[in-house]
Amino acid sequence: MSNPVFMNKILLFFFLSFSLLLNAQEEHDAFDKYGPPGMVYTNLKDALVDVNIAYKVKIEDQVIDPKLLPKLGKLSQVQALQLTSNGLTQLPAEFKDLTNLLYFACIGNAITSLPTGFRNLENLTELHLHSTKLDSLPWDIAYLGRLKVLEMQNNSAGTFYFPNSIGYLSNLNTLLLFNTKLDTLPTSFGEFKRLKNLTFVMCGITKIPKTIGNISSLEQLVLDNNQITELPKSIFKLKNLKQLSLKSNKLSKISDSICFLKNLEVLDLRGNYFKEYDVVILRALLPGCRILY
Repeated sequence: MSNPVFMNKILLFFFLSFSLLLNAQEEHDAFDKYGPPGMVYTNLKDALVDVNIAYKVKIEDQVIDPKLLPKLGKLSQVQALQLTSNGLTQLPAEFKDLTNLLYFACIGNAITSLPTGFRNLENLTELHLHSTKLDSLPWDIAYLGRLKVLEMQNNSAGTFYFPNSIGYLSNLNTLLLFNTKLDTLPTSFGEFKRLKNLTFVMCGITKIPKTIGNISSLEQLVLDNNQITELPKSIFKLKNLKQLSLKSNKLSKISDSICFLKNLEVLDLRGNYFKEYDVVILRALLPGCRILY
């Protein structure tokens, strides 16, 4: 006779493995979908030999010679660039010359700032910054009018600061921060016009800014593993919101106004201080919503 506990563990293993595979595929595709199909250059020297056709460059686990680094700006045709674990503490000033760049990821490099002139990358569509030491973004990031995805993970600076101009990224669709301690969010935070996915996980947030209610395009809001004690009433103005995840915060109640979130499909409250009676009320207020408690 089969052991149900053992079978459940097997199923869980396959589920987690499948999830990790999907996540890895999504990361892989993020680089691959930019630039024409063809050769991916895996070191800077080779890319510099073929500057006119080096559209995709991915340099991983190689320390880049500081004397060679300024020549990165000569890759005038590069559209997808990923720099991973290269011993970098800064990007060269010549980085501003990569004006055809669509996708840039800096992973495992202890850079403390983005170079002056970053605003010149007017075609940049995705920006991924993982395991850096950034304490802020430059104010002129708002000039990146085509930026759709901005993602930061495991930033090791004491706190991270958004400039007030961040809200004026007119085409931003996805903003994700993970394990990045946030300073106060700026007043422009509610100015996003096309933001659909907002994720702040493990960011030390204690309050959600009232201006969040102005992001009418928002469909997914994930605020897991923070220190949030209450929700601003403005959040109930998000008519297009489909998923609201508030796992592992310090919430004990939610206003009845949540009933105005007519399109909400999933509400995740696990790891908070709700009583079963409170959840019963929420289910009555949101009959078409799946509530995880």
